[in-house]
Amino acid sequence: MRKLKPKKVLVVDDEDAVREIYKKEFTLAKFNVVVAADGEEGLLKAAEETPDLILLDIMLPKMSGIDVLKSLKQNPPTKTIPVLLLTNLGEETIIKEGFELGADGYLLKVSYTPAQVVEECRKFLGK
Repeated sequence: MRKLKPKKVLVVDDEDAVREIYKKEFTLAKFNVVVAADGEEGLLKAAEETPDLILLDIMLPKMSGIDVLKSLKQNPPTKTIPVLLLTNLGEETIIKEGFELGADGYLLKVSYTPAQVVEECRKFLGK
C-alpha cells in the first residue's frame, strides 16, 4: 500500500509568533508547512512550492493579502490553490472582496485556536 504524501500548507503571516504556532500545529498534524512573512514572499513561495492550501493574512507588509490573493488567482500555476483568509479583520467589505477575488474561506483568528484552524484546513482538504 502506497503511503499518502502529506498535504502542504503555506502560512503567510507577518507575525513571527503566529507563524511559529501554526508551523508547530500543522507539523504535529502531519502536514508539510511552508511559511512566509510578507505578501511578496508569500507569492514567491506559492509559485515555488505549489502548496495544497494557503492560509493568508490580510494585513501584510510589502503587499496586502488582498493583493496577494488577486495575483495568485490571475497566475495559472497558482490560481487553483485554495486560499483561506486568516485574519483579525472582521469587516464585511473586506471579507466580501476576498470572496469575490476567489478566496475559498475565511477564518477570524480570534474565533479559532490553532488546532481548530488545522482542523478546518483538514476538513477543507477532505482529509
